[in-house]
Amino acid sequence: MRIRLLALIAAVLLAGGCSSDAGNGAPGGLAGEGEVESGTAAVQAPVKLKFSIWGNDAQKAMVEELIAEFEQLHSGIEVEIMMIPFADYQQKLSIMLASRTAPDAGWLAERMIPQLLESGQLADIAAAVQDDSDYRYADIYPSTLDIFKRGDQLYGIPFSTPPVLIYYNKDLFQARGLKTPTELYEEGQWNYDEFLKAARSLTDPQRGIYGVKLVRDWNNWSDALLPLFWSHGAELFDSGGASFALNSPAGKEALQLYSDMMFKSKVHPLPGDEIAFDSGRIGMYTDRYSYTSKARAVTDFAWDIAPMPSGIKGTGTSLGYAGVSVFETSHPAEAAEFLKFITSAESMSITAQYFVPSRKSVLESDVFLRAASKPSPESIQRAVLDQIATARIAPGHKNWQQIDTKIQLLMDGLYTQTSTVDELLGQMEQEVTPLMK
Repeated sequence: MRIRLLALIAAVLLAGGCSSDAGNGAPGGLAGEGEVESGTAAVQAPVKLKFSIWGNDAQKAMVEELIAEFEQLHSGIEVEIMMIPFADYQQKLSIMLASRTAPDAGWLAERMIPQLLESGQLADIAAAVQDDSDYRYADIYPSTLDIFKRGDQLYGIPFSTPPVLIYYNKDLFQARGLKTPTELYEEGQWNYDEFLKAARSLTDPQRGIYGVKLVRDWNNWSDALLPLFWSHGAELFDSGGASFALNSPAGKEALQLYSDMMFKSKVHPLPGDEIAFDSGRIGMYTDRYSYTSKARAVTDFAWDIAPMPSGIKGTGTSLGYAGVSVFETSHPAEAAEFLKFITSAESMSITAQYFVPSRKSVLESDVFLRAASKPSPESIQRAVLDQIATARIAPGHKNWQQIDTKIQLLMDGLYTQTSTVDELLGQMEQEVTPLMK
């Protein structure tokens, strides 16, 4: 009798304990949020993060491999890539943040950061990265962090700081008996005069060959034209970022040169023409170092990279900037953990094949110079590392999205030849300056 009573008490206690554990306090013994039942024990479901990026297929594949490694090290976290075209990135991200459908973390370019900081939509990651000795926060160049800092708070980590440079078709130069941009640079003769001479010599209308192309995306006017503006001493904004400053003699000269390349000398494809450098029909093409991810697939012709030509007021190379931020999310700890992984020295040693790293240990070693078979270490040294010291980060503004859209719309006057350069810049000054208040 006593044995049966003890057995009954034990059964009651066991049943009560199982019910409490399985339900975690949820009514009716149901699994709580974020948990699923497995037999008599609750199993925590993985945290699912979304990570937004732009780029091409090769860059996406590289990030996917890093994510797979991260998920192996963090079995309770899954990461899904959200691909957004760069031309649409800021607008779509703003919409998703407003509708609370934004990713947990993502890439940001320099021009996007002021707006998101102003709106308070980035998470402070200072403690997460600075208090983790394994992360080696001091390995990151301090100057590359300035754009993400507000006092003691930190809202992102840069992973790429590439200058705009020249990609050129070596076969086309050789066929025309021309000195290459690299050769002219080494002789101290690589300037816009020589650039235009080469463009005219390379252009062959009968074969559909153009000497130069400055744009990858016709909507992305700033990446294409800022180096040209700066090389002529023109500025987009005034020093205080309060008014439009391109309507100046230097600005007019630079924009007229761009127009003339398309419509006068016709060494540049016409607006809307999507002919690409990898077609073999572009002699010189300006882009960031990340374009090597596509250029390396070229097998039909030999190519190389060189610095941008010097202009009236110097080289005027634009320094690109991309960082990783955590957005206001329901999974801040997990998103910060992923940020630390994707911006670690080990990860940057992988991403260095396409991006110019912000970590000293990677950039100042052979890891970056020899991350891939092309370009050569000597070309990378000339066109990338030697240019970083004089390159400038493209200006940003808290209202950049509106400014960008306005200038993009007004550029149609140039592309359709319905406005002169003087008329266009006057209209830009009139319509852009009010957006900068």
